[in-house]
Amino acid sequence: MNKKSIDNNLISTLTDIFDHQEENIEKAVRCLKVLAHPARLKIICVLKTGEHSVQQLEEYVGVAQATLSQHLSLLKDRGILTSRRQGNFSLYRIANEEMVNLFDMIERLFCQNQ
Repeated sequence: MNKKSIDNNLISTLTDIFDHQEENIEKAVRCLKVLAHPARLKIICVLKTGEHSVQQLEEYVGVAQATLSQHLSLLKDRGILTSRRQGNFSLYRIANEEMVNLFDMIERLFCQNQ
């Protein structure tokens, strides 16, 4: 194959992907943007260990409850977290296993001792 046909094939493939995935691309962008905050990454690291209450997260992450609630709300709104009520407590957990896998990868890339 010559260079021109390779480029045209790539352009055609990318056009098909981009045209049919625009909504999903936007969803991914919103999700990744909300993750780009130190407190939110810490929240996810804690929640990788399992379900926790707001009070537990406040202690583990070291963020005031009002600020923590804002972060949790954003993460829940983007589909990263889910919550449930148990008595007077709200319990949060990571919404799906694929998100846990993403954070495992982030941990391997950025948190391993070099």
